[in-house]
Amino acid sequence: MEYLVKWKNKKNKLPIVLLGARQVGKTYLIKEFAKKHYEDYIYLNFESDSYLKELYEKDLDPKRILSEIELYLNKIVEPEKTLIIFDEIQIAEKAITALKYFAEELPEYDIISAGSLLGVAVQRENFSFPVGKIEFMYLYPFMFDEFLMGVGKGIYIDKINSCYENNEAMPLPIHEKLNNFYKHYLCIGGMPAAINEYKYKEMNLQHFDRNVHQNIINAYIADMSKYCSGTESVKIQAIYKSIPEQLAGDNKKFKYSVVKKGSKASEFGSSIEWLMLSNLNIECSLIKRAEYPLSVYKEKGFFKVYLSDVGLLMSLSKMPFKKVLLENEHNLFKGAITENYVAQHLKINNKELYYWKKNSYEVDFLVDINEEIIPMEVKSSANTRSKSLKEYIRSNNPEYAIRLSTKNFGFDGKIKAIPLYAAYCINN
Repeated sequence: MEYLVKWKNKKNKLPIVLLGARQVGKTYLIKEFAKKHYEDYIYLNFESDSYLKELYEKDLDPKRILSEIELYLNKIVEPEKTLIIFDEIQIAEKAITALKYFAEELPEYDIISAGSLLGVAVQRENFSFPVGKIEFMYLYPFMFDEFLMGVGKGIYIDKINSCYENNEAMPLPIHEKLNNFYKHYLCIGGMPAAINEYKYKEMNLQHFDRNVHQNIINAYIADMSKYCSGTESVKIQAIYKSIPEQLAGDNKKFKYSVVKKGSKASEFGSSIEWLMLSNLNIECSLIKRAEYPLSVYKEKGFFKVYLSDVGLLMSLSKMPFKKVLLENEHNLFKGAITENYVAQHLKINNKELYYWKKNSYEVDFLVDINEEIIPMEVKSSANTRSKSLKEYIRSNNPEYAIRLSTKNFGFDGKIKAIPLYAAYCINN
């Protein structure tokens, strides 16, 4: 919301396009922003109203288009007072192109567009994209701090932030409460519909309807069929559904053979790209040389793939909630879920994800924090023994390292200990 307010107050603002996977709350956010900061707004959905797409078939003259919209809605659009909302704009490629002409010829009008899988449409369709004439904003599932706010527990956030900044231990009773909320987040995730269901059931996981997650997954799969040819759609669905099995491996490296026996990158490479562009998945690339720039030291063909939301991973894997909630429950896949949670938060904080490997040693994540390469080890419990992190510190001498676990905040030698519930703080 703060980003949109800053955009509204710009003198020479461009139309803004809000990108994100389906059901992350794009439409809700835009409408709430419109209600709070404009006298009025008009809402146009290209998916539900086929007439809107026809408006762009004649030409892309913004004055004609706006005039016909006013006639169609029987409503005058007043510059700066009325927000124009174009939803599901990826349905009409010409409407995306037309944003350029709105920016050039009608800059006094405030326009926000929202698109599910728009990044995919931009790459795959042959149309003129308005480069330099629109502003992008990305919306992701809620992070843990936003989850706390959403369920009425936002009072803890300032204290978490303070303990993170000062490496100061959280009071033990509060630490235990937050660890419990974190485990609930692993089960619920950050999708607004899931959080609303959790609130509606009074934060009782026993009563949570897991069909909420399955409905979101079904919507994603439907989009895969909608935006791709039949053959490619089948490939994309197969990759998406294979992610739990991919993460269940000892090293979690993505293997095409898990998707289909005997398959290779040449068969599924474009499908992987599709999923990354759509923000449905997160890629973490292997590097063996921890030097700047990290992107040039990626090992081709070696990467991990996480889901965009840990709650969806829980659903796709059919993981029982009780296996996550019990502290001493020994379950290999619990580690994969914990890694996915951390990857999700790093991605939302605009981090490119890498992992490091040397012989039998492997560090879960390497990230750029304030122009320093920082290794991160993720533990699903209070057991924080890690030969790999010690070996990385010995061989690469980082400024410091991060260990995420259910233990409290602290700093021991070169290792900054962070509770998993504070993962959102990392270079936020």
